[in-house]
Amino acid sequence: MTSIETTMDSTPYPIPHRFKSLDQMRILLQHILQSNIASIYEYLSMRISGLKCVLIFITCFLYVPAAAYAQEDIPGRSQQAITKKSSQNNKTKTGLFFTDSGSGYRWNKGRNEIRLGGFIQADSRTFFEDMSETGNDYFTFRRIRPVLEVRFGKIHSFYFMPNLESSLGILDAFFESNYIKPFNLRVGKFKSPFGLERLQSATALALNERAFPTNLAPNREIGAQVFGDILWDTTEYQIGIFHGNVDNGSGIGDSVINSNSSGIDFVARIFSHPLKHIHTEFLRGLGFGVAYSYGTQYGSTQPGNANLPTFISPGQQIIASYAQGAFADGSRERIGPQLYYHSGPLGIMGEYTISHQNIKIGTASDKVTNDAFQIQLSWVLFNGDASFRRVQPHNPITFENISALGAVQLVTRYSELNLDTKAFAHGLFNLDRSVNKAQDFGVGINWYLNRNVKFQLSYNQTHFNGAIGRIDQPTEKILFSRMQLAF
Repeated sequence: MTSIETTMDSTPYPIPHRFKSLDQMRILLQHILQSNIASIYEYLSMRISGLKCVLIFITCFLYVPAAAYAQEDIPGRSQQAITKKSSQNNKTKTGLFFTDSGSGYRWNKGRNEIRLGGFIQADSRTFFEDMSETGNDYFTFRRIRPVLEVRFGKIHSFYFMPNLESSLGILDAFFESNYIKPFNLRVGKFKSPFGLERLQSATALALNERAFPTNLAPNREIGAQVFGDILWDTTEYQIGIFHGNVDNGSGIGDSVINSNSSGIDFVARIFSHPLKHIHTEFLRGLGFGVAYSYGTQYGSTQPGNANLPTFISPGQQIIASYAQGAFADGSRERIGPQLYYHSGPLGIMGEYTISHQNIKIGTASDKVTNDAFQIQLSWVLFNGDASFRRVQPHNPITFENISALGAVQLVTRYSELNLDTKAFAHGLFNLDRSVNKAQDFGVGINWYLNRNVKFQLSYNQTHFNGAIGRIDQPTEKILFSRMQLAF
């Protein structure tokens, strides 16, 4: 396999009484925290000196009190948590401002604003039972993404986010107008409104890498969409036309901004919280919906013009690709039922994606059908509530409150990818590089020190089934860690 980097307030849950009453435990945890940060610094500075500046940023972030603005959680980003608006919303004074969600300048009595923010994710990946076919252990900056946002008159805005790791390019660059809740407009390059986990901010991911359904869903695309909230704010919708990329394509490729496609995609999504306003609290967080896309993709046998995707594992290894000489040849249709539920510390995410695409090799043409699904469970042990966005600790760690515990979250996930058996029989897949089925199980623990700093540790084990008559590839066993800084 070949390594690849892919380029997309509810009622407080009280801290258990034993943590409130045992001051000695708080002092002990404070020493542990300080020693852990020192150990992490020593380890990472041995690996890469550039991380010294990143670790300095952690110290700066501890000075910032937690507020309520999530990086990448921009208007219409989808699947917003059912929360009460914070009383610490952006002030309307003219001048410079500094918050944990970015810094910038406001003018015209606060009606206009320019904001600079971003996030950094530093990862390590450790593969067990290393073989020539599996990945190599290494440290990487998984994401380095500064953000520029400009707002005019509290209605119009411009959002810009480049990609500064691996392949350089522009991920998001769009204009947006928020007229009224039921009708808003976005034009430019941004996440296509399809995959549930793809629409989730990278800063809020419970495990280091997204599940298999994102292999079959769109990522970033150039286009336009209308969106809004309807039915008394219980339902959100997005409808758009896009210059469709290949599945899971970020659209940066070999150029700064690019769309690897030759057709047009229609994409629509609707997601509802039908019980949002009822008095029974544990039912309010139930949400479900469906996404649909239809379009055309045409390619050729010329190198780089097949317009077909590859499929990757949680360890970011290529586990399947189409045969040389195969290319997109007509319609592509996707459908994706999805569900998200949260109540107090419990969060549940589920989605299923099925993709039909016409593919041709030589004189033969087939409609290839691939599908994938995932189910993810998370539980915030203490000091926070489950959320589609980043977990916000009720008692964040700051220099004014250094003895706080932050919030700790446990997560587990099962995900499965099934590639069309008929396509293997007809020679559309590269038999030497492709599995027929992949089953992944992952577990993880996340520590949110505050709104800005997060540490992750997770383990994924993925079993592969080869095509008929082929030997199965070795099971992928990988330990992830992550240090996330969002500002």
